[in-house]
Parts: sequence; structure tokens; C-alpha cells
Amino acid sequence: MHAASTFTRLMRARPFLADTLLAAVSAVAYLGFFAVSAAISPEVELTWGQAGLMAVPFAAICLRRKWLWGGIILSLLVMGVAFFVEPLVGLAMDSGIGMFVLTYTAASRLPLARALVASAAIWVPVVVFVQSAAFRGGDHVTSTLVTILNLALAATVFWIGWVIRNRREKVVELSERARFAEERQEALAAQAVADEQRRIARELHDVVAHHISVIGVMSEGAKRVLRTDPDAAEDALTTVNQTARTALREMRDILTVLRQGRDEGGAADLEPQPTVDSLRSLVAQTKDAGVPVQYTVRGEEYPLPTGVSLAVYRIAQEALTNTIKHAGPQARAGVVVDYGEAEFRIAVGDSGHGAPVVSGFSGGHGLIGMRERATLYGGTLEAGPRPGGGYLVEARFPKNAHLQGVTR
Repeated sequence: MHAASTFTRLMRARPFLADTLLAAVSAVAYLGFFAVSAAISPEVELTWGQAGLMAVPFAAICLRRKWLWGGIILSLLVMGVAFFVEPLVGLAMDSGIGMFVLTYTAASRLPLARALVASAAIWVPVVVFVQSAAFRGGDHVTSTLVTILNLALAATVFWIGWVIRNRREKVVELSERARFAEERQEALAAQAVADEQRRIARELHDVVAHHISVIGVMSEGAKRVLRTDPDAAEDALTTVNQTARTALREMRDILTVLRQGRDEGGAADLEPQPTVDSLRSLVAQTKDAGVPVQYTVRGEEYPLPTGVSLAVYRIAQEALTNTIKHAGPQARAGVVVDYGEAEFRIAVGDSGHGAPVVSGFSGGHGLIGMRERATLYGGTLEAGPRPGGGYLVEARFPKNAHLQGVTR
């Protein structure tokens, strides 16, 4: 099996060698058949000279892929010499085999129009020579039958070659489609990985940034009042402990999802994702960090899609985290949740002196993440300093955001 595959690769890499071998095998097979006929029929004789002449036309097969028109010209020259030079009539005895091979090659390797021209260049002279032989003393009926038989065989061989060519082109087309589909699948997989990485980065940033900010503020407060007010320091450290545990639990949940993967179907013991209903506990946690926060709900509450609800929570969490870090010690904050008839709005503002936001949210990953969460569900996000002082983050979502499709 290994030797056969090696031989096949060698023949494909050297088409001229393969065609030469085909010509030699065809010549030997034909001469063997003729020799058997000569042995059976006493009226048929085969000399070494005749055998040599009969083998000459097979040389055209050697050129069928290297130089097709050269093979056609060689076949016609051999037939012309045999027709006009009487002692060399043996040249024409088997030249038709080479012509059939050349016809097949033209049909299987050339476009249809060029293949028809090449085939006509072969068989029109053949018809002329055969019919001319009848006028030189031959049998007209026999010449006509030979012409019809040759043309029928030539048409059959041409059709086979044309079918093979179409099938080969179809295989190439299917291979290209498969390659394109594979490349597209790889691109989609890479895009999915990139999207998932961004999603995980947002989740990790929101979880870590908020909780670490609370821990930092509370630990600093505990250090300041540790000697003067031990009870307040103990309360602050209790908040630090609870916040750290919450951060570790949320981090563990995210990492569990990463380890198990979506397709494994593992039954991870995960807590539900935070939603709009979790904002009250978030506000309470911010108050524990030392920032007074007023929480206001407007309008008649209605359920939000899970993704939108999580986005709202994360936006509020990031905004309050920025308040803790940048607003200053005397700042106050407010969270407004507005269940409007046409859109849902959440606004988080403070009275501090947060850093201004340049166009495009290029100042930090947190603002970029908030904008991505909003636009993911067809919403908008505005963030920046307020004219009267302080800082405001406002996100708006269409009421039917879950029906609008996801945009990235």
C-alpha cells in the first residue's frame, strides 16, 4: 500500500513521465494483441519492422499533458506520412488510439470551446484521409462505416472527458467551499472567544473594582478610628470581612463557569446573577463604605430581561465604585431607577469632584465596560461631570430591548 501511494505521488509530480509510461504500456498491449491475432490467423503477419512502425503513433500520447497541440500535430504528421508514403502504411494502423487519448485529454483539461476546436483539429483531417482513401481505390461503404465508427467513438471519449472535467471542477469547488467554511468557522470561533474574554473582563472588573474599593475605604476608616472608637473600627472591619467574602464568592462563581465550560452541562452550585432587585443591597453596601446614598424608584415596576437587568446592576455598581474612589469624603450619592413607558432609565449621580470624561470614554476600562453593557442591549450611556458640580452616569434601555436583537 505504501509503495502504491508513493508511485501515485511520483506520477502526479511528473506528468510527462506518467504519460510516457502510459504510451509504452498502450503500445505493448496493442502489439501483444496484434501478435496474438497474427499467431491465430495465418493471413495476418507481423514483422519486427511493422511492429516498430505500429509503435510510432503512440509517441503522441507522451505529449498529451505537456504539449497537447504538439501531440495533435505529431499524430496528424504520422497519419499523413502513412497516407502518402506507401511503404510506411503501417504507421497508420493504430494511430487512432493516440487520437482517442488526445481527444479525451482535450475534453478533460480544456474549456469546452477550446476542447471542441482541438477535437475538430484531430478528427476533421481523419475524416478527410479516410474518405480520400476510398477515392484512391478503396471501398466507399467501408470508408463511410469507418468514419461513422471513429466519430461515434470520438464523441463518446469526448463526453467522458468532459464529464470528468466537470466532476473535477465540482470537487475543487466543494473543497474551496469547505476551506472557506472552515476559515469562517475559525474566525467565528475566534470572535466568540474574544467576545467571551471581553464579557469575562467586564465581570471581573466590576466584581473586583467595587469590592476592593469598599474594602480600601473601610479599612482606611478602621485604621483612623481604631484607637479612638474601637466599636466603629470593629463595624468597619466586619464590613471589610463581609465584602471580601462576597468578592471571593463571586470570583469563585466566575472561575467555576470558566473551568466547567458551557458545553459540559455541569451542575455548578452558583448563586443567581445580580439583578435590578439587588440594587438595594448594593446601595446598603455603599452606605456601609461611608457614602450616603439615596435610592429612588419611579414608575410602575415591570420585569426586565435577564441580560438587561444584569447590565443595569453592573452599571450602577461601577458608577458607585467610581463615587467611592473619586467623589471625595463629603460626597453624597443618589440612585434613580425609572420604569418609563417607552424606556427604562437608571441614573447614578454624586456631589463629589470626579475626574471629567473625555469623548469616547478613553479614560478608563470601567466606563468602556458600562458603555458596552448598555449598547449590547440597544441602550445608550452618558457619563460626565454635572454643570452644578458632581458626576452623573445615566443609562437608558428601550422597554423592548430584548426584542431588538443584540448589537456589538
